[in-house]
Amino acid sequence: MKVLLIDDHELFRDGMRYVLDKLGDGIQIFDSCSYEDALPVIQNNPDLDLILLDLGLPGLSDIDALKAIRTEAPSTPVVILSSNSDGKKVQDILELGAQGYIPKSTNSKILLNSLKLVLAGGIYIPPEILARIKESADETVNEQPEIPNVQLTPRQLEVLGKLTRGYSNKEISLDLGMAEATVRVHIAAILKALNVSNRTKAAHIALQKGWVTMERRQ
Repeated sequence: MKVLLIDDHELFRDGMRYVLDKLGDGIQIFDSCSYEDALPVIQNNPDLDLILLDLGLPGLSDIDALKAIRTEAPSTPVVILSSNSDGKKVQDILELGAQGYIPKSTNSKILLNSLKLVLAGGIYIPPEILARIKESADETVNEQPEIPNVQLTPRQLEVLGKLTRGYSNKEISLDLGMAEATVRVHIAAILKALNVSNRTKAAHIALQKGWVTMERRQ
């Protein structure tokens, strides 16, 4: 497994190396102190499994940096590690394709479980950040274009609910008692119906429309 950590604090990077070593045997960890320094690492390692990205680094803006990274590594999951807990900022980052947001204050056990979830194809957003995103969506819902006559089946709504809470395809399969291939079919149909390109945008619409409640995962 190959992981790239982008953060400008050397002490934090050293601590993260210790935690990331527990993800599995044979893990290879690269680190960079800026977005610009990270791009050659990404270009030279197209088989990266995970990119961990801090916000507010010198140089490129957060949005431009994430766009550049997604361009260079479109299939590699990107997880934000940051002390910024602004719901709107997190929402913007997720809509650009990041597959998780983890506060730097998170303990190592939750951090590892969150990264494993993302590596399994899920999305991780802390419940308190989800609540802020929903509040922000509620405040601006009248400014958003209406989603035209979306018709989802009861089963698709169940899948969408699990997806929004960060379940991986395998977890949805086990929880709803269906084949993992069937889960993928449902997710593809949901994305098409909502006219979005990824799970994060589908989750945002589900929260905005009130289709998903905010209870914690069991």
